[in-house]
Amino acid sequence: MKLQECINFVLTNAQNTVFSYFKKELSGLDVTPIQYATLKCLWEQDGQMPSQLAETLNLDSSTVTGILGRLEDKKLISRSFRVDDRRKVIVHLTDEGRALEQPVSEIIERLNREVTAGLSPQEMDVFHHHLQVISDNAAALLRNHN
Repeated sequence: MKLQECINFVLTNAQNTVFSYFKKELSGLDVTPIQYATLKCLWEQDGQMPSQLAETLNLDSSTVTGILGRLEDKKLISRSFRVDDRRKVIVHLTDEGRALEQPVSEIIERLNREVTAGLSPQEMDVFHHHLQVISDNAAALLRNHN
């Protein structure tokens, strides 16, 4: 098999290229793609626990903790303890974090249009379906090999 036929190589290459473009275009707002994804979760539902964010983003808790630390340093989120259980942390957007929703979302929508140019809505549906099938297959294989 040629390297260019290996699904892992093809997916990684595409992801790295898209990520680099998104990172460059978001840099003017001092937000990385993964910080955007975290903020997006909070824009949709503020007041989540880090474990909820980790599950949604499919990341381990230590990675989410680092992302939250950087967002907190930028004053985009705050973390507090739950009143009923001080062992649990709740993540909230700050006013600065809320204010980024519109400009960041506009950039993300533009970038998505740009990198998918030439694909019809139907082709995008098929593409998303195929990616989900590949992801589901890999997840099942992981579960079966543990």
